[in-house]
Amino acid sequence: MKAVAINGSPRKGGNTEILLKKALAPLTASGWETEFFQLGGTPIRGCQACYQCLEEKFPVQPEG
Repeated sequence: MKAVAINGSPRKGGNTEILLKKALAPLTASGWETEFFQLGGTPIRGCQACYQCLEEKFPVQPEG
């Protein structure tokens, strides 16, 4: 089994992150594959309608 926790809070190390990691801990201990993602504070933009994804067959937004 797999479990993913996604933190959208901009406060790294805050209550949301603590609770998500505590929720993942027993799953990891039971042999589940778990992964934690910190998205809060990350600049994520929407589609720019450039249509390069149709030509390139993958997202083309630059990282960072």
